[in-house]
Amino acid sequence: MSEEDMGAEIEDISPPVEDEVDAEQVANNTPEPQNAEQKIKALKEGIKKSRWNVFLLLGVSLVMFGFALFPLTMSVPYDELWGTSEKDLGYVWGPSSPGEDLLDVPFELDVEIVRAPSVADNVTLEVYILKAKDCQDLSLSELEVIARGGNSHNNQFQSLESPLEGETYTFDFDLDMGHYCTKVQFVDSNGETLKQNTRLNVNGKLWPNQVVTGLPGIVFLGLSIFAFIGSQKKSAKLKSILEKRKVSEEQLILEAVSEEKIAQGPAGPPQSSAGPSGPPQKEKKSGPPQSMVSQDTSTSKRSGPPPTSTTVEIDTHQQGTPDSLTEVEPTQETVISNESTFEPAGNGYFYRKMPDGTYEQVIYVQSADGTYIPYQQ
Repeated sequence: MSEEDMGAEIEDISPPVEDEVDAEQVANNTPEPQNAEQKIKALKEGIKKSRWNVFLLLGVSLVMFGFALFPLTMSVPYDELWGTSEKDLGYVWGPSSPGEDLLDVPFELDVEIVRAPSVADNVTLEVYILKAKDCQDLSLSELEVIARGGNSHNNQFQSLESPLEGETYTFDFDLDMGHYCTKVQFVDSNGETLKQNTRLNVNGKLWPNQVVTGLPGIVFLGLSIFAFIGSQKKSAKLKSILEKRKVSEEQLILEAVSEEKIAQGPAGPPQSSAGPSGPPQKEKKSGPPQSMVSQDTSTSKRSGPPPTSTTVEIDTHQQGTPDSLTEVEPTQETVISNESTFEPAGNGYFYRKMPDGTYEQVIYVQSADGTYIPYQQ
């Protein structure tokens, strides 16, 4: 078999171009992860929604608790003809099942004894809660007997012996869903109603929404708490991303600055420092110390009075420039000694300054050997 035939077979075995293109398309179509900006934007939107959910759910729960905790108040009128306080409570709604349970609707009666019966002994205050659709039905007496037996949750009874005038007594009941009537009266030992010279003030409070709105309020409150926790988690995640982003930006800036400095490189070789231009100049002293002052007054004499001008003409010689006369202020040349100093006054005359700062009223001149002697005319 020739090499050309083998090459043709290898080309036939090689995968088709379409399969390679499909593989590349699949690789290119794979979803890329979101960048930092998209993540930050999504987190901000999520935090905003979570906070709105917190406020919304919390507001709904507060409304629910408001309906659940605030009761419906009522006044039970007193009938002086019959000596009883009776009222149709209407339909009491609630999700409670028959019998006593936690879902019963609370009902509270406050009975104020305005005027008690004149009979001193064997007076009983009776309170009935009867489940009946018609509070004027004569069959309510049978329900009162059932209530006094204490075996029925639909018909409830409570009593108080020897109530005191001017006192207020509270009676609590738990009711199932249904239509109810209430009745309050005084009775004697024989069970007869005491209606002469008596008066009652009865007020009631009913919480029919305690269960209907209380449980949803608890649910909404729990949801608002979970929404708040979720919002805090998203805020912490956003804060972490922003901190990392800030650190990365600072690192990028530092790296860019360092790379720029490296790219610029040094401006040139270090400049060589210039050496000294010559030997140090010697300082010329204006005069010897006080110990070299001569006391001989006949060695040097000058004619003429001492100068009064504070300026002197000096010759200055500069290299490369012609000689010129310049009028300058003389420098205060001072010779420091242990006792006094001599200050130049111009034209070769000197004043003697004492250690206490005063000047001696004698003019000095400098002799040829550098000592100072008093000037004599």
